[in-house]
Amino acid sequence: MPPEPCAFSDFTIEAYRRNLISLRDRGYSAAGFGENPVGRHVILRHDVDISLHRARDLAEVEAKEGFRSTFFLMTRGRFYSLPEPECFALVQQISALGHEIGLHFDSGTDQWSAKDLTAAISREKHFLEDLVDQPIKSVSYHNPDMSNVLQFNDERIAGLHNAYSAALRRDYVYCSDSNGYWRFMPMPEVIAAGHDRLYLLTHPEWWTPTPMPPRDRIARAIVGRAEAAMQDYDRILLDAGRVNIGSGQRITIGGASS
Repeated sequence: MPPEPCAFSDFTIEAYRRNLISLRDRGYSAAGFGENPVGRHVILRHDVDISLHRARDLAEVEAKEGFRSTFFLMTRGRFYSLPEPECFALVQQISALGHEIGLHFDSGTDQWSAKDLTAAISREKHFLEDLVDQPIKSVSYHNPDMSNVLQFNDERIAGLHNAYSAALRRDYVYCSDSNGYWRFMPMPEVIAAGHDRLYLLTHPEWWTPTPMPPRDRIARAIVGRAEAAMQDYDRILLDAGRVNIGSGQRITIGGASS
């Protein structure tokens, strides 16, 4: 059954901050992929499918609360383009806060061989490394149940730490916010249970300033990106001293027309 609207109050920036505080109060330290920490710890993973702005906001909250995490970025996504100046600046801000950048690989609906999958991941890894000018050490799959990539569950693939390795899935208590609501145990309850090894996956677009249904959160990100692009177009013409005409009217910044 779909959740009641009140359940969406779990998915705000402040709610995420409370989760981090709960982790800290229970003695969890942050761990990265490929590390072998001793004691109670948590792996914080973010698959950035839609919004780099929301990712940057989560990165800031984590830094303020003393946590580090890994942000997995798509090189071929539909909703953001890493080489765009604004997107690139957001990635730089995330990295500057001390977080790791990983590769979020979209396997599509293909049936992969080990050779072809390794080659495809390697190509995207090199592209991402050249862009962000730092080593890429980890990879996560995007919508892995739509292809056969989950069968490739070694600890490393294409030389990268595999976020879907059999060892991680076996040895850690896992929680995900996929689809923007809790399909299984809510994250606050997972944290409160006090397991020694936690693996918490979030998708930043779900974590907004105020509670919203999942589809509205996606619309917020898409519309905000489109509006920003339109404002950039208007500003370029204004700065260049050119006439900006729309629907028979001249357009000025701020929505006024003449």
